[in-house]
Amino acid sequence: MLTIGVVNNMPPAAIASTERQFCDILTVAAREDIPFQIRWFRLAGARPAHYGRLNDLRDSELDGLIVTGAEPRAASLPDEPIWQPLTKVADWAAQNTSSVIWSCLAAHAAVLYLDGVERRTHQEKIFGIFNSVKVAEHAILADTQDVWRVPHSRWNDLPESDLSTRGYKVLAKSEDAGVDLFIKQFKRSLFVFIQTHPEYDVSTLLREYRRDVTRFHNDGQNSYPKLPRNYFDSRVAAELEAINGDSPDERKTRGLEILERAELPDGWNPIAVQLYRNWLVHLQQATE
Repeated sequence: MLTIGVVNNMPPAAIASTERQFCDILTVAAREDIPFQIRWFRLAGARPAHYGRLNDLRDSELDGLIVTGAEPRAASLPDEPIWQPLTKVADWAAQNTSSVIWSCLAAHAAVLYLDGVERRTHQEKIFGIFNSVKVAEHAILADTQDVWRVPHSRWNDLPESDLSTRGYKVLAKSEDAGVDLFIKQFKRSLFVFIQTHPEYDVSTLLREYRRDVTRFHNDGQNSYPKLPRNYFDSRVAAELEAINGDSPDERKTRGLEILERAELPDGWNPIAVQLYRNWLVHLQQATE
């Protein structure tokens, strides 16, 4: 049986949903022929009772590890609460796992620590559903289509040229949203970096958008958030854009009414399942 660790760095309100998303995807990907168990960890902040700490992780025998992203808290990655423990995870995992999946902010922090690749900040949030195109072959993308749609949610990006110069192999990227998936071997472990969120369920971007709208109305965000791209249908998008001139109270009330009846897109679950299926196969083969 494979033992997979998941370091869940998401904010408290998203811990349970993130846990459910990864459980669901791994369960479907494993089918009935790859038995596995999950151990949960958290690097900083409050943690559920069944979550271990950094020292628990380093005392564990794990075949693979998933390190989630986190909501940015600082302008500089070394100032993030998870920075120091995450660097220790990277050093440990390179020698003690067969593969690690680094997601979003965790991917940005890992490549900065490992190879000095600096992220770049965008003026607008990279937010929505974008096409990703396969640009190189690798077993981690076996049996996947050449183009797929996948959620993005981040303010920062990684320059493809900087990744390539430092030995990372880019496997998929988006014309509109930059690099998606890339890999590099570190000691005995294949590090898989993903800037997108194939694990998201259909309503995750909606919850993030509503959270950002609420922050704006509570003076926690300077500008009214832009709609996630390619997510709402044209009718809903037009209705949401039309209320921008309303008073704050009217816009909040009307916006929530519109969002309540919005039909949300699906379609990225197959690529998510296949990606994690390939990753589980990689872990299984490494144990043989």
